[in-house]
Amino acid sequence: MKLKDFGRILGELKLVLVLIPVVAMLTSAIINLFVLTPIYSSSTTLIVLIDELAPNQINLSTISLNVRLAKTYGELAKSRAIAEEVIENHNLPLTPAQLSSKIHVELTGDTEVLRISARDANAAAAAIIANGVAQALSGKVYKELSVKNIQVLDPAVPSAVPISPNVMLNVILAGIIGMIMTVTIIFMREYLDDTIRHPEEIEEQFKLPVLGLIPTATTTSSGGGKPSGE
Repeated sequence: MKLKDFGRILGELKLVLVLIPVVAMLTSAIINLFVLTPIYSSSTTLIVLIDELAPNQINLSTISLNVRLAKTYGELAKSRAIAEEVIENHNLPLTPAQLSSKIHVELTGDTEVLRISARDANAAAAAIIANGVAQALSGKVYKELSVKNIQVLDPAVPSAVPISPNVMLNVILAGIIGMIMTVTIIFMREYLDDTIRHPEEIEEQFKLPVLGLIPTATTTSSGGGKPSGE
């Protein structure tokens, strides 16, 4: 298929090329806005420090110890014991496994800062879970190790903007996918269709000149309905 054939096909089916991507984008917008449940995220930031440490005692070794403690506390924050305590303290209608699946814990680089994030369909619930985990973690560490070395830097607050679905991104992707699928179907159909529609195709395929064309017969409104050639 030559390049001019591509242009001809696209020109003949330009309405389809526009219509299908537009329909795909409208469908994606409706699904994202009215079908999918928005998910909100809230985060609380903690810092881990050695308990009752004098300022002149802070050095590279103590910072390294704090980083290791932060990693340990990060794993503890995702434990079943913490999940059960959060559920009990806040009367949440969740199982420990369900609550743990909503929690994400990460270190901010190689620092002593620990970020606990929670995701939920309810923005207020996400903030409650994140703050609840931070509170339960601090209490658990104090109970087991008798140290208070976790400080909250930024408590979680309810977010007004959901993190998913990303409506704009999903609509744009739907339009692009719709366009790609439409173009693919059009050219596959054209490639598999061996019908000869134009005289030039006879000359190209059979290397034979076209000697004549049969005119299209149409029926006129006068003259008793006799066909006339165009």
